[in-house]
Amino acid sequence: MAGATEHSRQVDAIAWALFFIWIGVALLAGISWAWSLLGIGVIILGAQAMLYLSGDKVDGFWVACGLVFLAAGFWELIGLTWQLAPILLVLVGLVMLGNALFGTRARTPRT
Repeated sequence: MAGATEHSRQVDAIAWALFFIWIGVALLAGISWAWSLLGIGVIILGAQAMLYLSGDKVDGFWVACGLVFLAAGFWELIGLTWQLAPILLVLVGLVMLGNALFGTRARTPRT
């Protein structure tokens, strides 16, 4: 199990490195929000795919985040007038906040 934990940490570190590289490139090149969101979604889902393929535990939260970023990026890319990205991000944040305050982890006593 120690090897899987080390592998998970390595995948996580690589994903964060790619995230910062992508954000830097997007800012330097003036890439649109649509492509920026798509790139972030691909990085997140790619990291989870690597964990899945290596037999490590996939985090459902990060899969959902990756899908939200992909959906928001595609929505922006095709130029729909109703802005989905901000609404999806606010909804995800509200669900996370609700789970943190009222979910099973919030009720579990810490030792």
